Amino acid sequence: MIKRVLCVFVFIVACSVLGQKYDKHNVENEETIAQITSKYKATPFNSEAQTGLKSNNILLIPKNIRVSVAELQKGIIQIDTSGLKNNRLIGRKKLVLLLPFNIAKIESDTVNSPAMRLKTDKFLNMTLDFYAGAIMAIDSAKSIGIPVDVNIFDSQETKNTSNIANIIQENNLQDADAVIGPFYQNNLEKTVELLSENTVPVISPLSKDIGNSHSNLFKSIPTNEILRDAMFYYMRAKGGNIIAVVDKKKESVKQYIQTNQKGVQFAALLPNGGLSVESLKSLFAKNKTNYVVMETSNTGLIKWTINTMMGAMANFKVQLVVLEPNETLDTDEINFDDLTKLKLMYPSITRENESPEAKIFKKEYKNNNKISPSTYATRGFDLTFDTIMRLSQGNTFQKTADAMATEQVDNKFEYYKNEGGGYTNKGVYILYYDTDLTIKEAK
Repeated sequence: MIKRVLCVFVFIVACSVLGQKYDKHNVENEETIAQITSKYKATPFNSEAQTGLKSNNILLIPKNIRVSVAELQKGIIQIDTSGLKNNRLIGRKKLVLLLPFNIAKIESDTVNSPAMRLKTDKFLNMTLDFYAGAIMAIDSAKSIGIPVDVNIFDSQETKNTSNIANIIQENNLQDADAVIGPFYQNNLEKTVELLSENTVPVISPLSKDIGNSHSNLFKSIPTNEILRDAMFYYMRAKGGNIIAVVDKKKESVKQYIQTNQKGVQFAALLPNGGLSVESLKSLFAKNKTNYVVMETSNTGLIKWTINTMMGAMANFKVQLVVLEPNETLDTDEINFDDLTKLKLMYPSITRENESPEAKIFKKEYKNNNKISPSTYATRGFDLTFDTIMRLSQGNTFQKTADAMATEQVDNKFEYYKNEGGGYTNKGVYILYYDTDLTIKEAK
């Protein structure tokens, strides 16, 4: 059975923001939670479901998103179902989610109503989106018979405080097979330390901070350095000629390239910070793709770089590259058509997935929640489903991290062991703007 340790208030808030609906069930004499769960294919949210049923109790049964077995078999998620087909199911696993609903703060807020907080509190909406995606993953796993018990707790987080220690102590989380969360880095590291003696895997869902290394910490978000490394690895694998245009305010990027990416040539800058056009032109090579890695937010430098590359297209094969999001490229001052002609390429944690399987996921989510899934909702689904599938393989989470990479709707999970301890996800996509105005994955 899936146990969701949340009060009715959170369920109502979730319904408000996600458009969820629920059935009301009148408990009959001697009726059990197992019978009710089997009937509705979902677990009641009410506190009565946790404290014991009485005749005529009214239970709220969430109509959460569920992906059918048929849809899974169409390939919405690639999983190993051989154990299910051959009745070789492993023993039940225990998964814990620590999510920062901060219920007590919401209930004690005498100034802002819950509805107002939903309009203004981005962190709460992010949490609820992640939660909605996680619930979809849990119910999808249930529908194909994956034997896992899931406990969801309110971690009551701020940047420097949480209720983690009490939750771990009161609920024996030392015997969990995996823990997803908390969100904040400080609270995450505290959780890792409290569960390190039992080597419980703690999976960081959103934090990009490097933080301290622990053997049982799994960082699911690739670091900025991993993104950069992946981009340069791709360009080298293609046999490209790599040129860098880096302005004086991006000294850390220049140092990274000089230290870690030997052989990259730098275009010269003028004393006023502008581009030496002749220097860039002189670095182009025939019979190779000339990748120009542009790192600047200076509009003038961007325009000079783009114009120089556009002018060279008649004689050279050129492609524009950025290592991280650049807001200046989204302004009206930059011609979007030029970016598509230069096939602007960049590394990304997520992909633009328009496959039939991804469309099924988005359609099912929207049908149940009345809105399209946000990045956080999709991540909640991907990370939770990936974790459940790893736990269902007959090995520990750590062993599956050592042995296999997976790909879900928008996220890739390819963990590698850090030298200092713990694991980091290096699942990165290389994307580019195509001339048909879509974003595609570079192969």
